[in-house]
Amino acid sequence: MTDGAQRVSDLPARLYAARLRARARWRRLSVTLTVAACLLALIGYLLLWHTSLIAVRGIKVAGVKSITAAQVLTAAQIGSGGPMAALNTAAAAARIERIPQVASANVRKDWPGTVVITVTERQPAALVPDARGYQVVDSGGVVFGQVAKPTTGLPVITVSAPAKAAEVVPGALAALRALPSSVSKQISAITASDPYAITLRFTGGATVNWGGGDDAVDKARDLVALLRIGGGRHYDVSAPDAPAMS
Repeated sequence: MTDGAQRVSDLPARLYAARLRARARWRRLSVTLTVAACLLALIGYLLLWHTSLIAVRGIKVAGVKSITAAQVLTAAQIGSGGPMAALNTAAAAARIERIPQVASANVRKDWPGTVVITVTERQPAALVPDARGYQVVDSGGVVFGQVAKPTTGLPVITVSAPAKAAEVVPGALAALRALPSSVSKQISAITASDPYAITLRFTGGATVNWGGGDDAVDKARDLVALLRIGGGRHYDVSAPDAPAMS
């Protein structure tokens, strides 16, 4: 057999061997690249999460009115100089929201090194008498303050069990919001023994059995209609489909 014929017959074997060598090189390269990527990721993780290379350098607080930025920072427990990446913003926000006056808090990272805290404070909506004076509550009935005397502009809602304020106050406030100002400004007192037994009292002494906080718009419409008729000392709109007065 000639050398040329032998080279031709060996061609498939040489091609196969070349493919095996190429695959081996790609495997080695793939392993090398994978190891390098893992090392880079590990180095990045260590730098970001366990060093002060990119650390908390400053904290900004916005939205505070009745409380101070210092109170927010104390509650947030965000240490200056700690790794930015390791900061749990949700946990910090939850700690801030434990402040009674805070309705919600948002904590975000402003890279490379600033943390921004935005606070939304509760707004006083009513007063609930208790043994120490008056509890200040928001529209959801959440107590977040205490005053010795009534505050101008806030309705006083007397709840037989102050612990039920969170259940009663929203319904009582719904009644005030649904009534036209010409009627609501005549209301001198609001009392409730439970969330479905809200009573409104007018300055002239007439009372309104409002019932619960549901169907406030319909109840307000019925009460206005009854007041136009006049002559009543007691109005009952607890069942909007069957208003009554006596």
